[in-house]
Amino acid sequence: MSWFLQRSSTIAVLVSILAVAGTLAADNLSPGELDELQHLYRSRDFFTLEERLRIISGAAAADPEIRFLVATVHQAFNRLEESNRTIDELLESKALPGPRLRELRRLQMSNYFRLHRYSDALASARAILASPADGSDPALQMEVRGRLPLLTALADVPPQEAEIKAMSRLKLDASGRLPLEIAGANLRLALDTGANLSVIMQSEAEKLGLTIRPAGVEVATSTARTVRADVAVAPQVRIGKVHYRNVVFLVFPDELLTFADGKRILGLVGYPVVEAMEEVRFRRDGVLEIPSRAQSRPWSNLALDDLDPLIRVRYRKDDLVCRLDTGAGHTTLYQPFYERYRERIESFGDHQTVEITGVGGMREIPVIRLRKITLTLAGAGVTLRDVDVYTHATRPAHQNNLYCNVGADILGRFRAHTINFRDMALVLE
Repeated sequence: MSWFLQRSSTIAVLVSILAVAGTLAADNLSPGELDELQHLYRSRDFFTLEERLRIISGAAAADPEIRFLVATVHQAFNRLEESNRTIDELLESKALPGPRLRELRRLQMSNYFRLHRYSDALASARAILASPADGSDPALQMEVRGRLPLLTALADVPPQEAEIKAMSRLKLDASGRLPLEIAGANLRLALDTGANLSVIMQSEAEKLGLTIRPAGVEVATSTARTVRADVAVAPQVRIGKVHYRNVVFLVFPDELLTFADGKRILGLVGYPVVEAMEEVRFRRDGVLEIPSRAQSRPWSNLALDDLDPLIRVRYRKDDLVCRLDTGAGHTTLYQPFYERYRERIESFGDHQTVEITGVGGMREIPVIRLRKITLTLAGAGVTLRDVDVYTHATRPAHQNNLYCNVGADILGRFRAHTINFRDMALVLE
């Protein structure tokens, strides 16, 4: 009976979608419909945005603004070549206004960077900065200028390559670090999908014989500090049966990765390295599995905002876009969550001050601690206790659009969880 009800519900949803599709297949979208799509893009809700774009047809689908949004969705779901083809079409048509054109170039720059085509990414960045500025996008100009030192330092670096030779099973240590080999030396580093690039301590890079390229890259940290890093490229990296070439590391001074309690972080394995595994399975017993071939997943419940993994989380009856951060021990709720549910949070939570630790040190911030909260992600409900809600922004204003950061305290509740980067899927077991 429950199966029949689920099927009936699905049919009802399909009928509803078809009905809406009829309204979106007209020659032009109404200003209200277009505004809603643009709001979804600005809030990084690529999940809903893709659902809406799928039902647009006819002349409306050829509208340059719609094509721009299609390119952003392709990027979000890791379809980078499709995104670049759409971008090339738009650049050739010259149909977008100046501010949108610069955003398109930024998308192109990001695509090239994720494809490890650093010189092409640098060319896109220079095209943005060379275009006439009208003062409407200072955050974009600042972001691109901030990326120039990194792209310039990597312009002559060949693309990262990865070869998966066989299935791997790796035992993580008590701190969650995995064994790997860099330039022939064995060490252990933490794996962190929330790290946009892999990281290594300067003294460790020197010990490994890596050439450090001066870059002075400004990196914003979770403690609201901006620190500077150089870069190094490891010619050979091996993680289990996955063999890499040309892996980029941000190189931080030792003091920035050394904390008051004496703890030192030698480095992190970041998103570009993990993504090249195509699929990773984290078992609760501390074993990491990398299959020789990623399974085909028929759904996409993960997205990327540039290099930040995003997932849709349900709270009560609302679907919220959150960050998926395997390097975070605890789930935290960001300021937008506080603003949306302020009255409820103030009624049930306790005011606290907590320290957050990251690259660059520690920072005290005010929070409201909820004794209990239930969240649902990837079809599974999880009840957490003593969860902190940030009452102030901890990220730059243009990035302050996410509701929470999903950490290991949720993922660790399950026997295993799998992240598939080819089909952009999270599977909880």
